[in-house]
Amino acid sequence: MKYQDARLRRMLAAEYVLGTLRGPARRRFERLARADAALRAEQYFWETRLGRLALAVKPVTPAPTVWLSLLRRIESGNSVPLRARPAEPKPVPMRRIWAGLAAAAAVVVVVMLGQRGILPGAHETAPVAQAPTAVAPAAPVYVAQLKVPDSTMQWTVSLSLAKGRMTVAAAGDYPQLGQHSMELWWISPQGPVAIGLLPVQGNGSMALPKAMLAQGGITLAVSLEPQGGSPTGKPTGPVLTSGPAVQAA
Repeated sequence: MKYQDARLRRMLAAEYVLGTLRGPARRRFERLARADAALRAEQYFWETRLGRLALAVKPVTPAPTVWLSLLRRIESGNSVPLRARPAEPKPVPMRRIWAGLAAAAAVVVVVMLGQRGILPGAHETAPVAQAPTAVAPAAPVYVAQLKVPDSTMQWTVSLSLAKGRMTVAAAGDYPQLGQHSMELWWISPQGPVAIGLLPVQGNGSMALPKAMLAQGGITLAVSLEPQGGSPTGKPTGPVLTSGPAVQAA
């Protein structure tokens, strides 16, 4: 592919910012942009233009039924158990920008590309999200969102106290990870209790500490630890983020 073609570069930058450039093509663009200042400038142009759309829309908090639908899909998907000593994680950059604005922003991009003399090709039709079921589970489910400040790394955590298990969905990137692991802790009344090592991509699941099953007011925290986890059973590195798990059903 001729990445020096001006029209192609503009199209790729626009699709990257919009979020329709996915998979290997998205990662290839990020590699090119790191070494190409002009391509980064083109990316900034589209971020500036499309960012105004996000500022003009009032944020909407998803209904609990939406979370439940996502949690059911995670729990029924191809999640893998979190191991005590996993191989070195390989973070994959992922930027999920303005998901709720994708349909409207796509129209704006087409118009703007046309104004700049670009005729983008046809794109794949975005999948239509299925309507979440309104049926609540028999047992309560707790959810938490843990985001690392000054990075795109975040996790959506689901805890089923009745099943005694939790699932984790990772997204984003933490450039400072290096030869380290991120460990999840339950902040119990007696102090931090290790739950497991967090994935930096994809999904994971593991058993909950037995003492947590009888507790209310669940608070979780993430610390940066040596590769493989804390050698002492307590946090040894900096706490990157923390937050409560709230009941979703």
